[in-house]
Amino acid sequence: MVNVYKEIDDKLIELNYNDEHLINADSIEEKTWIHIENPSNEMLVGLSKITSIPMTLLISALDEEESAHVDQEDNSFLIVLDVPFIDENDNITTKPFVIAYNDNYFITVSNYNKTLKDTILNKVKIVEPQKQIRMTLNFIYYLSKEFISILKIIDNKTKSIEKELYSSLKNEELFKMLAVNKTFVYISNALNADKGVLSKLLKSSRFMRYEQDMDLMEDAQIELEQAIEMCTIYRDISASTMDAFSSVIGNNLNILMKRLSIITIVLSLPTLIASIWGMNFVDLPLEETPYGFYIVLGIALIFTIVGAIFVLFVSKNKKPKK
Repeated sequence: MVNVYKEIDDKLIELNYNDEHLINADSIEEKTWIHIENPSNEMLVGLSKITSIPMTLLISALDEEESAHVDQEDNSFLIVLDVPFIDENDNITTKPFVIAYNDNYFITVSNYNKTLKDTILNKVKIVEPQKQIRMTLNFIYYLSKEFISILKIIDNKTKSIEKELYSSLKNEELFKMLAVNKTFVYISNALNADKGVLSKLLKSSRFMRYEQDMDLMEDAQIELEQAIEMCTIYRDISASTMDAFSSVIGNNLNILMKRLSIITIVLSLPTLIASIWGMNFVDLPLEETPYGFYIVLGIALIFTIVGAIFVLFVSKNKKPKK
């Protein structure tokens, strides 16, 4: 899908272009913002011919493992950002978002994230495609805000899993917690990579020309730092919670094994007595007594009760060594 926008009289107008224009047309109006979702290789080849942005830069949009970085070739610039992506199973990962521009065209390519473009359209008062640097900074700024929103969603999910853990302590909840920790790792890596991109842009003289751009860059930097700090805090809390519940599960297992050991010891006493009286020896005690079975049963019961009381007393009063 292709959207082409241009600023006319301080208003952003969508021009009438479609996918075929990128493949067959000779030109697209200059000073425009071209946004493409799920492009084919043929579309990128056509776009490269129309905009004079090298195909070697645009091809990055087809690689879903492309990491965040900055590149330049002739008068064309490439900025790849890691953006959050929620799949159909509500799993959160990060995917590349490509920004490429030269003096005449500003291009964004996304195969996954569908919200960042809409955020720019809805939140930025005046979208100016001809001001490529300001456009880039707006994308980084609202990308940071999107990360913050995603982190809050994950934090709420973590709290929900914690409640389940308090009541059940099953492996299923621990696996959910492990998945959340993996998500925090992905987001943390993405944020640090995006921070590296912004740091490179800060060193570029092109991004330091206008005071308004510098203010926007400072805002983007603040938002990105806030997202990184939130991710670090949430990840540490999640990891600590998982470790704590793992310890609780281990402790509960120890308590269960202790109880089973006590039961085993207590039950071994009547078993021992019954085994002795069940041996085929001559002249066993109570052999001729008509109530011998019940007497042996009573003796076994008394030994069991006394043994249970003794084991429980010892286990409760045993102090750990200092």
